Amino acid sequence: MSDAMPVTTQYITTDLEFDGPVSLARVVAELGDDVVIHLDERDGDGHRVALGIGVDDDPERSVACYCSLLERLSPAARHAWDQCVRRVLDIAFEGGTTPLRAAFALSPALLARTVDLKLGIVITIYRVGAYSDEDDDRGP
Repeated sequence: MSDAMPVTTQYITTDLEFDGPVSLARVVAELGDDVVIHLDERDGDGHRVALGIGVDDDPERSVACYCSLLERLSPAARHAWDQCVRRVLDIAFEGGTTPLRAAFALSPALLARTVDLKLGIVITIYRVGAYSDEDDDRGP
């Protein structure tokens, strides 16, 4: 039997990633200080963007925050958004040894908002210790 401390499966963050054939600078500018830019670059004939957000306490709140930001884009920025060929919310978790199972839900109303924004959803699960510092205090 191992003496290792149990590691709890936990929600980490949600990133917004989108790619398009046109400049996405207006979209990024309008999202402004509400996001952290992880990537904003030209990629061949297109543009790639990856953003983070400071609302990381649960996936429902994070996804809702992204939806609210995108829903208030100006018509010009929304036009650029609508031309994107890829729009993804990447919801990240770190796996753990406890609990036996963990469930995180998105409400039907929130899923409808993501559909209206043409957002796909990706779930990324990191192995135990891959995302967090293994020296963290991980009490029971």
